[in-house]
Amino acid sequence: MRTRKELSGLATTEKARERISDEAFRRLVESIVDYAIYMLDPDGHVTSWNPGAERIKGYGPHEIMGEHFSRFYSDEDREVGTPKKVLDIARRDGRFEGEGWRVRKDGTRFWASVVIDAIHDDQGKLVGFAKITRDMTEKREAQLRLEESREQLFRSQKMEALGQLTGGLAHDFNNLLTAILGATELAIRNIDNPDKVRRMLDGVRNSAQRGAGLTKQLLAFARAQQLEIKQIDLKAFFADVTTLLRPSLRSNIEVVTEFSDQLWPIDADAGALELAILNLAFNARDAMKEGGMLKLTAHNVVLNGTPEGLKGEHVALQVSDTGEGMSTEVMDRVFEPFFTTKSFGEGTGLGLSQVFGFSKQIGGAIAVDSKPGKGATFTLYLPASKSTVGTEPKLNGAQSLGRVLLVEDDMLVAELTAGMLAELGFDSIVAHSAKEALERLAGGDRPSLVLSDIIMPGGISGIELARKVRDRFPELPIVLTTGYSEQLSSGHGFPILQKPYEMDALAGAISEVLKTEIAVS
Repeated sequence: MRTRKELSGLATTEKARERISDEAFRRLVESIVDYAIYMLDPDGHVTSWNPGAERIKGYGPHEIMGEHFSRFYSDEDREVGTPKKVLDIARRDGRFEGEGWRVRKDGTRFWASVVIDAIHDDQGKLVGFAKITRDMTEKREAQLRLEESREQLFRSQKMEALGQLTGGLAHDFNNLLTAILGATELAIRNIDNPDKVRRMLDGVRNSAQRGAGLTKQLLAFARAQQLEIKQIDLKAFFADVTTLLRPSLRSNIEVVTEFSDQLWPIDADAGALELAILNLAFNARDAMKEGGMLKLTAHNVVLNGTPEGLKGEHVALQVSDTGEGMSTEVMDRVFEPFFTTKSFGEGTGLGLSQVFGFSKQIGGAIAVDSKPGKGATFTLYLPASKSTVGTEPKLNGAQSLGRVLLVEDDMLVAELTAGMLAELGFDSIVAHSAKEALERLAGGDRPSLVLSDIIMPGGISGIELARKVRDRFPELPIVLTTGYSEQLSSGHGFPILQKPYEMDALAGAISEVLKTEIAVS
């Protein structure tokens, strides 16, 4: 048996070893600067603090000892009780591991990888927690950039492959359409009898011609056929497109247009651009099964690398709807050929891929923004014609007498009236509903005169529009037009120009409200 003195010596030796071990551990912890290593008491208060913790979080030991570790969390995390939750997990399971945003002393955020271990004494009682934090911000950002690059490369390669596939299909389909068109033409030339057959054959020919247009866009998407690139005056172009578009939509869809008066011209194939806009509009129509609003807008933008590396002057054409919207998964695939969410027979899945191919071939891009139940907005970026960007538009060689907000739902009447106003020396801002007119006024447009039809779609008549304008802008002159005789004697107090009217009558009505002489050349 060992004597008491020997036992005492052994105990002393063991304590010395423990002191040496503790000192070595302390020095090891203090030498680590890439990790924040510190202890917490059972309630989460800081009881130790290494140099790595000071470097990463910014607090000196005298500032943080005894403070609760929740101060490293963001306000939103504290509001939902995240610090308590992670300690509860460590207390229950013995360990918590996770990543998330943490806050330094100076208020900046960093992405942290965190490990919390529960510490127990020999009797199993919880005495605190050991916490290790590592700053992963740079690694996370590098990983995100890498994933984004890989995703862009994957999509680019996928679209190229699918483009080649659609090119081959388009050639075969074009041969079929040629045969259909030839047979139809021969039948029409040799037909003797009834008009009914002629009408049926006319329908077949028209369908085949539309199919030929579809094939042209498939070839453009595959970059196997050159488009006829010409300079396009977008203001006149959009007037023609909207004239074509409106009859093609259901009556429960309101069409709103908003185009800048000084749109830059672009270099593109007019037929391809027209089909691209129609495809976007028809896609929006199909998304609004219960009706809604289709809005077309266009304005000049100068890009600096976004989207898709585009730089310089462009025209941003947006087609927005109030339909059912799309999920992120659908948006990721929406430009793929043959991808569609429509039922069988309702769509081929080629419309949006044609728009994608067209935008690429003219050196532009297309982007989509949507959320389920919130509608969708497609933005087509069209490169401006380099020969004319920055030049000011000329107004008939003369100085403008002012701007007229022309409110008219009939496209032909609006176009003719705008032409007459131009002859009289006025610029026109065209709105196709009272709601659109009010939006323009609220957005800052301040015309010299409002010229509005009385019978208007959208639930607000021209008279109601005039009253709203008078309340908000009492100094703004207003002239109403109508083809209904019962409206002429209404006691609303606004001057009325009766339809049909000629330029002399229009000039006289404007002269009356503006109190100035308008000459008709």
